[in-house]
Amino acid sequence: VLAADETQKIQFLVAQQEHGEIVGMLALQRFKPREDMCEIASQIIRREYRGYHIAWPFFQYGMTVLEQLPGVSAVYCLPVLFHKITEVLMERLGLVPCGFICSVFLMDHIRHSYHRDGNHKHPQGIMIKKQEKQSAGVLYVAKEHQGIAAQIYSALQVSFSFGDPELMTGTSELHYHNDERQQSCAIYVDHSGTDLMQRVQEIQQQFSGPWQTYNVFLNVSDGGAVGAYRQLTAGGFFFTGFQPLCSAREIMVLHDPGLVRIDFTTWALTPAFARLRDYIEQCWQGRALL
Repeated sequence: VLAADETQKIQFLVAQQEHGEIVGMLALQRFKPREDMCEIASQIIRREYRGYHIAWPFFQYGMTVLEQLPGVSAVYCLPVLFHKITEVLMERLGLVPCGFICSVFLMDHIRHSYHRDGNHKHPQGIMIKKQEKQSAGVLYVAKEHQGIAAQIYSALQVSFSFGDPELMTGTSELHYHNDERQQSCAIYVDHSGTDLMQRVQEIQQQFSGPWQTYNVFLNVSDGGAVGAYRQLTAGGFFFTGFQPLCSAREIMVLHDPGLVRIDFTTWALTPAFARLRDYIEQCWQGRALL
């Protein structure tokens, strides 16, 4: 914790009893130079202090600190979905549900005190509030998802427009990170070239555990993104939402669950998140019919 704090990319806030006992903690995390958002992360309240409504003023204080930080494009939060406490409080603070990062946590490796459902892997939600970034620019999004994109970006109160699809050209620019413990691979596509699916499949072939899953973060500020989306969905991925305003690039998120079953009905969601869940579940059902 101390080493992370010294990087100045993570700032830890603590709630403390008058007699000195630590009640909870909250982290504000930066992602520069690649991304410009600041994440409200890892609020943990000790079990014996839950039920005293500590989380709300603690989050309010975190937002006050965050809003004073320079160079922050957006406020970012990734709530776990085995409870909805964070979702409710973040919506009260003005954050907008924008999507899901599916199958992130292998539940055999996660300790928590909430109800455990039948999902072997659990997702995170994506919540955003604009800060310094006021325009998303031109978005290259497949027509079938322009409606949901417009709803999300309008709710964020930023300007945007949709561009006509362009050809995928040149060599893809991408990188990836695989969490071996969670068997979850994140693939970041900055430019969609003609070799995109070959590159993605090569990455997938490197990691083949029984619970291995993949999330693609596709740059939809790139003209070839619609072609990339078509190829990725033909290859087994499905749309799970957006990660808006976090950098100069606007990001669509797609997921390939591999052999992992997803039970969408057990996610603990606010009504706004539930509507988005219903939308991506239809996308998943469409994938199953391919």
